[in-house]
Amino acid sequence: MRQRFIYIGQKAGIAVMLSIAMTIAGCGGSSGSENTGDESDVSGINSSINTPPTTQPDNSNDNDSDSSGDNSANSGSEPSTGSDSDTTVISANTADDVFSSTNSTARFLGQATFGATPEQLTQLVNTSASEWFKQQISLSPSLVLPTVEGYRPEDEEDDFNLFYIEATSFGFWQNSIMAADQLRQRMAFALSEILVVSNGGGEVLTDVPEAVASYQDILIQQAFGNYRELLEAVTYSPAMGYYLTYLGSEKGDEATGRMPDENYARELIQLFTLGVVELNLDGTVKLDDNEQPIETYTNQDITGLARVFTGLNLNETLVEESIGLAFSAPMQGYAESHSSKEKSFLGYTIPANTALQSSIDLALDHIFTHPNLAPFVSKQLIQRLVSSNPTPAYVEHVSSAFNTGSYQLPDGAVIGAGQRGDLQATLAAILFYSEARATPSSTNGKIREPILRFTHWARAFNVKNITPQYQLLLWDTSASSALAQHPYRSPSVFNFFRPGYKAPGSESASQGLVSPELQITNASAIPGYINFITYFITGQQQDADFKEIVAELAELGRQVSEDEIRNSFRVTYEAELALTSDAAALLNHLDTLLTAGSLSTDTRQHIISTIETMKDSDYDDIDIVHIAILMVMTSTDYLYQQ
Repeated sequence: MRQRFIYIGQKAGIAVMLSIAMTIAGCGGSSGSENTGDESDVSGINSSINTPPTTQPDNSNDNDSDSSGDNSANSGSEPSTGSDSDTTVISANTADDVFSSTNSTARFLGQATFGATPEQLTQLVNTSASEWFKQQISLSPSLVLPTVEGYRPEDEEDDFNLFYIEATSFGFWQNSIMAADQLRQRMAFALSEILVVSNGGGEVLTDVPEAVASYQDILIQQAFGNYRELLEAVTYSPAMGYYLTYLGSEKGDEATGRMPDENYARELIQLFTLGVVELNLDGTVKLDDNEQPIETYTNQDITGLARVFTGLNLNETLVEESIGLAFSAPMQGYAESHSSKEKSFLGYTIPANTALQSSIDLALDHIFTHPNLAPFVSKQLIQRLVSSNPTPAYVEHVSSAFNTGSYQLPDGAVIGAGQRGDLQATLAAILFYSEARATPSSTNGKIREPILRFTHWARAFNVKNITPQYQLLLWDTSASSALAQHPYRSPSVFNFFRPGYKAPGSESASQGLVSPELQITNASAIPGYINFITYFITGQQQDADFKEIVAELAELGRQVSEDEIRNSFRVTYEAELALTSDAAALLNHLDTLLTAGSLSTDTRQHIISTIETMKDSDYDDIDIVHIAILMVMTSTDYLYQQ
């Protein structure tokens, strides 16, 4: 990989909680630390029909001295980009009453943001959710790259700087917890689990944090844009180019046997746009005359498409100035490395001698017109935001909004640019469709991701001084002893979990339901999460020894006192302490704030009984608050977000 990278130079209550949380394992988390999903399970359907194409590639003519191509394809014609969308406006067809109660407001915000805050619940109840949505899409984006640049060493040859390396995480935690543009940030995080880039490999994407920071900013800036434009920005991203190894990919060479790198071509189709089998608009699988799924692509398609992405590399001029700057800018095209051959894929041929940028434009345009795109992307976005098992009607509703590019909110306002792939319209359809707003049930929700549990806690209890740079636990939460998940640090391009994962031996699997997030739930992750969230809930972060951090910051020219660090992520629980004399009132408050009123009778009774026992045993009020919050946040009612 580095050989092709031609421009880089040198360079309290735990036992009780555990007994409760172990019931999660009964939902079907994996028994070990390794993921067990089929890597071909990428369309959100039953993995038994998600087998990748088995056709062998024809590589005999891939060097540029030969000519090849599917001459029966639609050679030379430019594909439609879908700009003339269906003029039909998809409508929510629901009343603008989402914010009619505190619980319904909290539920909506739990889907659309990184968690509701008490201030939001006070301000938004009995107002218009449509107005809130429109206000959110009007806000300027909060970006990550400025945070990274704030830690960049003056000299790139400076000693190893962990604060600089981990600054992408600092930016994520700050934005997800504090940023005003919550809807944008939440959508960007959902997109990051589809268009995956990871800096967990300990190589260039770790050592040059500008790469992933710039990628984060692409998703943030494009979160309300158009999926076609997003795909283009992703394609030219140095982070994606390095992660999927096409940065520096060169045209084929007959003399050496060199072939264009196929990684991005494969994942662009398989994971980012179309999936492996053809879909109906409602996300169900199309079947051929023999009642078998129809494969979306063959390996010959991948071989042809791979030629499109040859010749991309870092901007040579910027590399001379700064490697971080080069990784912050789009990749450049180098004609001498780009394949001049025909590029045939998915029934379409780009003529020989087509320039690099034109080849990429034509390829993305053609993929963008494929009928699989809308249901494939729409269903995964629904899974990330609202429900793991959306009905076909729900998927079709969102897919239609994706295709038309317009959506009518409950207040009658129409949003979206009217172009196929509009993400504002798609997101509105996801959040306002009747199924998303229906009475919660055991099948129309999702497991709450560990990252979202932590951000929810921080927002729900008005945690002060969001300074993740002072919290070593937040520098990497990937381990099962922490959250078993860290932003932009997936173990592979297949994300932390597969969209079609069914937990072995679980009740949900027996009903044919998928539960993607359970793929990272196992015997280690359960107590790991409990210990992690206990650490923050109970304020243990204020009791650590900060001398080492103070010293390291001083070396960077940052004068910070231990007291300043000790106040990091401080929470006072004033509202909760005022309710400890009334166990039911305290739990009602937590029920709304954390579970949008969905705590079961059994869970409520168990927690109230525990609180009363603690009161009889003369526990301090703060201990009661800590245990009450911990019991809610480790209950199945909380972990399953409805």
